[in-house]
Amino acid sequence: MDRTQFLQATRQLAAAAEILATAGPKDLRLDASRMLEFFRRYDRPGPELNAVATSDDDLFARTGQAALTMAGRNEFAASHALLEQARSLLIAT
Repeated sequence: MDRTQFLQATRQLAAAAEILATAGPKDLRLDASRMLEFFRRYDRPGPELNAVATSDDDLFARTGQAALTMAGRNEFAASHALLEQARSLLIAT
């Protein structure tokens, strides 16, 4: 996955986490805030971005799109599950 695709996916994931953190059910907001910070850290220049890979690039990209779509539709449980899935697809190198 090239850097542009990775950034697009992580920005979608951060946007989904932000929606969940602000508009989601109270029991998911704290975890969503943590995920927001987790995905935002990849949007900053630094070694984190260069030292990351995914176990499945296509699935990671599609998960970002789906998480944002579900958050936008107020399908918060589904969006939360997709955020967790995306986080599990990241591999530190």
